[in-house]
Amino acid sequence: MFLSEEVHNFMEPMVEEEFSNRGIAQQYDNDYVQDLFCLTLNALPPRYLRHALDVRMNMTAGDRERLSQDIGHAIEQGHAILRQGRRTAARL
Repeated sequence: MFLSEEVHNFMEPMVEEEFSNRGIAQQYDNDYVQDLFCLTLNALPPRYLRHALDVRMNMTAGDRERLSQDIGHAIEQGHAILRQGRRTAARL
């Protein structure tokens, strides 16, 4: 058994959910979406856990709202980086 199979970053599904809510995958190509996903996750503190359901059940409405705002801000930061072309320039 590998521990990495049992431990997950809670932020990944939360960011994925926000991407879905915003329709990001339908608005941009796959490379852009993947870059944005990485940039968004890198802007957020990781929250490693074994059971995401436990965390979701114990979050207050205020916790969820703050987390949603943090994710939204991180997405906007990622868009700004991509608009500046820093990701494209780094690939050359």
